[in-house]
Amino acid sequence: MDAEFWHQRWQTSRIGFHQNEINAHLRACWQRTDALPGAEVLVPLCGKSRDMHWLVEQGHGVAGFELSPLAVEDFFTEAGLQPQRMAEGPFTCWQQGPLRLYEGDFFQAGALGRQFELAYDRAALIALPPAMRPGYAALMASLMSSAGRVLLVTVNHDSVKGQQPPFAVNEAEVRTLFEPYFEVELLAHTREGSQNRRVVAGECTFFDELCFLLTRR
Repeated sequence: MDAEFWHQRWQTSRIGFHQNEINAHLRACWQRTDALPGAEVLVPLCGKSRDMHWLVEQGHGVAGFELSPLAVEDFFTEAGLQPQRMAEGPFTCWQQGPLRLYEGDFFQAGALGRQFELAYDRAALIALPPAMRPGYAALMASLMSSAGRVLLVTVNHDSVKGQQPPFAVNEAEVRTLFEPYFEVELLAHTREGSQNRRVVAGECTFFDELCFLLTRR
């Protein structure tokens, strides 16, 4: 998955990964992070996720990272917001109130010299091919403060289109990737079955969604 792949997806509106509704696991499990109001939440590969608005409604600031300028622009436009833009390290930072979206390559986030107490990942890990996942886990660990918490949502499936995201990342792989840095707790496992459009279309025989709490060691 190179940068051009994602730019093409946004330019051609092939964004089936975008959810119009707030993620159910975020609503149900966010309180397990013991998040305090006012704490800023890191959201890697955020797209134009409406989950970020939900986090703001809970009293949080949001620091989202997104490669596509189209996604960032759509996020603010659809919310009727007019953010300020400024250069910040290797990123263009779009800011409006408690929302700060960093346009650029998330794998350069360390250049900002920041750490976070909270993070939320619904679409980042499952967007990355296997070879990129260990580097992502190490980067997330470097960006989280001691005892920092990550709410991580992944999917598991047996899609015949397995070379395209969302990639399947099961519990065993999550533990292999993150346990060197985090305590890993499985909070929820939803088996969508025939309610999932990919199962109905015959792309896979099962499609599950898993939610984890990662606590930085």
